[in-house]
Formats: sequence, C-alpha cells, structure tokens
Amino acid sequence: MDTITHGIVGALTGKALFAGRDIPAGGGDGGAARAISSPTARAAIVACCLGSMFPDIDIFAGPLARNPLAIMEWHRNITHSAVILPIWALLLTIVSIHVARALKWQTPPFLTLFAIYAVGIATHIFLDLVTNFGTMVWSPLRYSRPAWDWIFIVDLTLTGIALVPQLAAWCYRRPGQFWRRAIAVWIALTAGALGTYLFANSAGYGFPIVVVAFVSAIFAVLIFVPAVQGTCFRWTRAGWCRVGLAVLCAYIGLAAVTHHKALADVERFAAAQHLQVESLAALPLPPTFTHWVGLVSTPEGVWRTTFHEPSGAAETTQLYGDAQSRDLIEQARKLHDVQIFLWFARYPVWRVRQREGQQTVVEISDVRFFRENVPDAATDPQSSEGGSSKIRPRAAGFTFDVVFDAAGHIISHGFREPEYQSCLDVPLFFNWRGKRQPAALRPRLRFRCGRRTLLSRRDAGCAVRAKTSH
Repeated sequence: MDTITHGIVGALTGKALFAGRDIPAGGGDGGAARAISSPTARAAIVACCLGSMFPDIDIFAGPLARNPLAIMEWHRNITHSAVILPIWALLLTIVSIHVARALKWQTPPFLTLFAIYAVGIATHIFLDLVTNFGTMVWSPLRYSRPAWDWIFIVDLTLTGIALVPQLAAWCYRRPGQFWRRAIAVWIALTAGALGTYLFANSAGYGFPIVVVAFVSAIFAVLIFVPAVQGTCFRWTRAGWCRVGLAVLCAYIGLAAVTHHKALADVERFAAAQHLQVESLAALPLPPTFTHWVGLVSTPEGVWRTTFHEPSGAAETTQLYGDAQSRDLIEQARKLHDVQIFLWFARYPVWRVRQREGQQTVVEISDVRFFRENVPDAATDPQSSEGGSSKIRPRAAGFTFDVVFDAAGHIISHGFREPEYQSCLDVPLFFNWRGKRQPAALRPRLRFRCGRRTLLSRRDAGCAVRAKTSH
C-alpha cells in the first residue's frame, strides 16, 4: 500500500480509538460553537499516523546505499517485521516523549503511547500483507515474502473510505464554517476522483468517466445530507471515524471473500485447460476488487487470464512462454542481481530480443506487474479470445534486462525502466572504476548507483541500469 494511504488509515485509527473524550459542537445555529478535543488527542493522533507511516522509512535505504535493487532486497523487510514491531514502537515512544516535551504537547501515558505506536505499525504491516507485493513479516527469522493478494497495491477506494469520514468530521466541528468547509472538501474530493480517472487511463487501467460523476455524487451525499436536520453536529469526531474504520474493515473483509472466489475461478480455469499447475494465484486489478487477473505457472510458461467477479467469466487469456535461448539465459541466471530478481518475482518469464549494434537483450519480467491495454513493440505472446496484435498487457516496470554483445558476452544489466528511484540525481562523468568517461558517452549517462549506471532513452530507446565491463 502507498505511504499516503498508510498515513490516512493511521490518522483514522488514532481518531477512532485513541483521541480520548471528544465533545461535539452541538446545534448548527451558533456560529461560535466548536468541538472540544481531549488534551492528549493531538499527540495520540500524530503518534498513530506516524507509526502507520514509519515502516516505509526503508525507502531511503536504496538512495543512501546506492542500491538499485533495494526495492526488492530491503523494502518491506526489517521495518515491516512483526517480530521487531515492539522494538520500533518502544523507540518511537521514547523519541516522541522528548519531542512532545520540547513542543509542550500533553501526551498519553508511556504504555498507552507505546500501544498507539504498536497499533499504527501493525496497521501498516497488515495493509501491506493484503497486497500482492510481498512483505517479509517474519524478518529476520525468515526472509519469505507472504502476500495475501486481497487488494491492489494502490487502492484508491480504500483510501477514500479512510479519508472521507475524517474530512466530514472536520466539516461538522465548527457549525458556523460548515458550508465553506463542506463545499471545499467536496470540490477537492471530486477533483481527486477526476485525477484518478486521468491517471488510471494513462496507466492502462481505465474506467468510464461516468464513474467520476457517480463517486462525486456519493461524496455529496456523505458530506451534505447529514447536515439537513443538524443532527450530525452532535456527532463526535471519534464517532465519525469509528464508522469509517468499521466500513474500512468491512471493505477489506469483502475483498478477502472475493479473493477466495477468484482463486477458485482460477483453479477451475486451470482444470478446464488441463494445465500442469506448478503454482497459481488470483490478483486484484484496479480500480476495485471486482476486477482480477489469474496467473498459472506451468512448464510451458505463465498463463494470464483476466475476469470480473462475481461472474468469473474470462475476458482474455494469454500464455507467456519462456524464450528458448538457453545458453544466454543460463549466463544471465549466474548474475547476482538476476538471482535477487528471481527471488523476488513470483511469476517470472524470459524473453530474448535483438537490438541495434548486434546486441541481444534477455528480458526477465514478473507477470504480476503487467498492465492492461498498453501498446508495446515486442512480440505478442500466444493468446486466445480475441487477442490483439498491437495491444497487449505490458510489463509495468520490474523488467530486468541483460544485454549481450555479438560474441555472447554480458555488457550491461539492470532495470529497463526505473520502477523505483533508488539513484541520486547527480551528473556522471566517471565510470565505476574512477576513470573519466569518453565525451561521446557522457550525454547518455544520467545517474550513478554504486557500480551501476542508468542509461538514458537515447540508448536504443530504453533506459537500462548497466554495469559497464572493461
């Protein structure tokens, strides 16, 4: 789950469970009336919000260590560990008490603050666990990556469920400013829905524009209708947020039930195709958990089928077979970075293509992260049910390239497209051995990552982090 959503859920949890007694504003006729919070509410809410965002501090490890594979090796590792959770909560509690004294904030008792941080971190670990990315929740005892596959990595429906109750509560805390606040919030939420529509279409996960109007209408109902009789001015902030937390839990539970049904549909698909199953999974697709992709790993390759629930009827079915250039693939497998990639990838596929200058590129992609309906110039996989020769699911990052020269020697390797900016944006005029680069090569080099460099798109139209051989 994205860090912003983690923070929003943490704030919702803090307001619902730990903000203390909250006195509502009362009737809607007095312009001066306002809700009154507990003296420790601010510290409790901030602590839960920070605790829910803290595990993603590991995203800074890659830039600091200049490790372009940090998103696979280190992200969702020790900071996301349920085993180490009490230690992180204790450290955050000690630091927070000293910071609160400096700011003159009143804090909850030590054990209460510790529990708040523990709950905040736990919500982060849980929300990451229900996605399909994989979380090393048992680190450092075991470095496996459990993934429950209930919810897509970025689920804006979940984000909205966690955000709207908090904004509604904020609108109702000052009756005299309700309409100004409510209209501003509704406009902002509608603009967010429209931005989501534009971003989803550009990313290959488009949906009808009418959905934006429908969602905007829902926002209007949730924000304005409760004010008709003025009763919601007597609701506490904790009450609003507890309802939101309950709806959020129900949404996740419904996603879990839908995943169970989707997984059964993938098993039926594999049985109907008489596939020799090595592993299979049902993964959610945006924008909601009604859209799913089924992946089945077989000796022939990875089958990918998309479908909607609850019908379970297949929309598209494609087989991604591995390339047959065994010599090149075996050479690529020996690279340490490729071994890390294969440890991370649940459904890897190999492809081989030719590039200008008599170069051969071995591509390793994880089918989990293929996008829908994005043009791609590569050769189409075997497909059925109306597969197109020009539009097909395309690897959305996490495609690792190993480049060979005409003699079959590895000349570079790395991510084709940077899925995660783990490099420092500095000019590079020296190679990793400290020698000055030729002038003709300098315009093609943009980033340095330890001993790896990122080539610009001028290099045959694709960016590659490369380890230069001399």
